[in-house]
Amino acid sequence: MTVPRVLFLARTARGGSAFSLYHLAKGLDRHRYAPVVAFYALEQAHIADQLKAAQIPLEVLGNHFAAKADGREAMHSSRPKRNWAGWLEARFGRWASEAYRFFKSAYKFLKDDAPLIAPTMRLIRQTQPALVHFNNGLRPSKPIAIAAWLMRKPMVCHVRSFEHLGWFDLLFRSLVGRFIYISRAVEQHSQRAGISAAHGQIIHNALEVAQYACSPAPAAEVRREFGWPAETPLVGIVGRLDWWKGHEYFLQALAQAKQTIPSLRGLIIGEPEHTAENAAYYQKLLTLTETLGLQNEVCFTGFRSDVPRLLAALDVMVLASSEPEPFGRVVIEAMAAERPVIATAAGGVLDIIEHEVNGWLIPAKDAPAMAQAMVKMLSEPTLARRIGQAARQTVEERFTLAVHVERVQKVYDGLLQAKSGAARPFSTAEGLSV
Repeated sequence: MTVPRVLFLARTARGGSAFSLYHLAKGLDRHRYAPVVAFYALEQAHIADQLKAAQIPLEVLGNHFAAKADGREAMHSSRPKRNWAGWLEARFGRWASEAYRFFKSAYKFLKDDAPLIAPTMRLIRQTQPALVHFNNGLRPSKPIAIAAWLMRKPMVCHVRSFEHLGWFDLLFRSLVGRFIYISRAVEQHSQRAGISAAHGQIIHNALEVAQYACSPAPAAEVRREFGWPAETPLVGIVGRLDWWKGHEYFLQALAQAKQTIPSLRGLIIGEPEHTAENAAYYQKLLTLTETLGLQNEVCFTGFRSDVPRLLAALDVMVLASSEPEPFGRVVIEAMAAERPVIATAAGGVLDIIEHEVNGWLIPAKDAPAMAQAMVKMLSEPTLARRIGQAARQTVEERFTLAVHVERVQKVYDGLLQAKSGAARPFSTAEGLSV
């Protein structure tokens, strides 16, 4: 019997969404589903190497679909733009601003996205999947949705960010057989945007727990690597250097915590996004490091492929995001390594951490609260150990890859069982009911 293929389509190979996709594709039961992965932009070879090692076929369609990660850059653009939608709403009412946004989105779709439909259809024809699973939400995946619909393939849409869906985007929601949300926060955001609650479900991100050691065996080795004594207290932040990740608050908190623990050191693990804005953000962080006098106390590691090893060496891991995280994959990674986590209390993190039980929650953009939490974790090793152990237990119970994959495969089972020889017909009326 031929095993049905799942074609995973993703616009970018960077960030936590790509690694979550890799783990899902690798974890599929090959007796039930055979994965094929395609990226429209392959910015890093690391994810391709891992797919190859897992014997997962990989296709790269080109870099022309490397859209912004989740729309946050556009929200935070340094280039001044006239707010035509706001002007129209002030003059003529909301209907005018919504109409403007609709036609602007339609124009951008025809200009930038419509040319991607044909190559996506060719890929579907080439790989012959039983269903198509797109990895980056509905808004950037409209060409994939159209291509899969035209090729009569059931679709799963994995929503991994807080999408800003307009009327034009919602035209395409009825093409999707099932939406998967990575957290309650993402699900609620999507429902407010106009996606029916009946068409989606929450399946949290997960990881291979065995990759994350509970033992702090590499601690001394890692400290020597960065030129610090083996007994150095060490806190870290992991993730790309993006403007909303809150690294500046981490630096400020570290400087404050050092007043109580002078030997404290910090690792900033990750590299800046390849945008002018985030390059400027990186320079801002370097300048702040000098201003705070932390040049010898903080190391910017850049991209690292050994994140589990570095996590195991930390005394405390911090998630400092100034905006809500859709999920916070690095949180469960640190928890799997039995590290106590300090995290800003918003978004998907609230699905993971229970304050003072398996982690420590603080307000966003609050460097003093972050510093106090650092000092508490480092000064009370019994508390830190208890929280770390509870964190590991949480991951083992709720965020294992086996549970995650089985739930996704059940989604596939349901879609294929419901398929009656044709893709669900596109309903303009349903798409426009906002």
